[in-house]
Amino acid sequence: MENKRKNNGEGSIFQVSDNKWIAKISLGTRKDGKPNIKQFSGKTEAVVKNKLKEFKKSSDYKLKHMPSNDTVKSYFTMWLKEFQYNKLKPLSYDRLESTVNNHIIPNLGNIKIDKVTREQIQVLINELHHKGLSYSSIKKVYVALNSCYKHAMIDDVVLKNPCLGIVLPSQTETTKQITAFTDNEVEQIKLELVRTKANGDMYYTFGYAFLLILNTGLRMGEALSLLYANSIKVIVDKEKLFLDVYPIIKNDRTLVPMRAIFEKLGATVDWDDKTKTVIATKDGVEIKLTIDKDTAMINGLETKLDTPATIENSRTMVPVRFISEALGKTVEWDGENRYVIVK
Repeated sequence: MENKRKNNGEGSIFQVSDNKWIAKISLGTRKDGKPNIKQFSGKTEAVVKNKLKEFKKSSDYKLKHMPSNDTVKSYFTMWLKEFQYNKLKPLSYDRLESTVNNHIIPNLGNIKIDKVTREQIQVLINELHHKGLSYSSIKKVYVALNSCYKHAMIDDVVLKNPCLGIVLPSQTETTKQITAFTDNEVEQIKLELVRTKANGDMYYTFGYAFLLILNTGLRMGEALSLLYANSIKVIVDKEKLFLDVYPIIKNDRTLVPMRAIFEKLGATVDWDDKTKTVIATKDGVEIKLTIDKDTAMINGLETKLDTPATIENSRTMVPVRFISEALGKTVEWDGENRYVIVK
């Protein structure tokens, strides 16, 4: 009987009796280690050949057989945005995102998601330990890797989880020698923290925050939680807008640094120092905002503003809702988490 074999991954077709033909194709290895074979039968060679051809077009074949095009960086980024962002509380999401961006992507980011080995992950864990990273931080790296790879298995992107069998360093407690500041040193630090520039701006952005820690004995995490609870964050198309200064509230409107929001929205931005006017353009839309003026110009038409653009601590701040809506976006306010959501 005729047996037509093709290259590995292409499948094979053969005749088993006068009126029966078989087509087989390998889909790799099952979770139990045995070959995963898909089989089709028919009365003629043409029938099974067509069945095999149609199967190769199916999503089932492409998911289980074709190698993933995703790198660790692209897959973890997708996993964060699509499956963790709405699941976790904001602070928990920030911690997870920081772990991925600071430890996983820099070390494994360019490797294909389905090519990462247990040995590579173990080397990463060991290196982080040798660099002096705390046990809790190393465990966060492992948990993030393990969780994402479990998701990748559900997606049929990988056949197995390379995190299985990873050994974490022993959890040990070390005693740190703490040296307290003298009274004179404390006074010198206080004076430095509240130092101002010639224009009256604070020399240190977080000077008063450190002064609070110094006077109250708050731990860093406690102080940051207070700062976090009162800060406003801006989310644009599911991505956090990174700002070098905090947004401000005026007349119940949120204002953010002009260049950050315009560039995130894909607009080009210019500054006319003579007239103190911000000029932004995108897709045929031109916006002009003049500092402390309660009207703006959109393509030459004057529009009333709830809150004008302003200069705060030497930074030009613009109303995020007006800017976003003028460029075709919608804006929502998440009062519970203090998020401005632009989409």
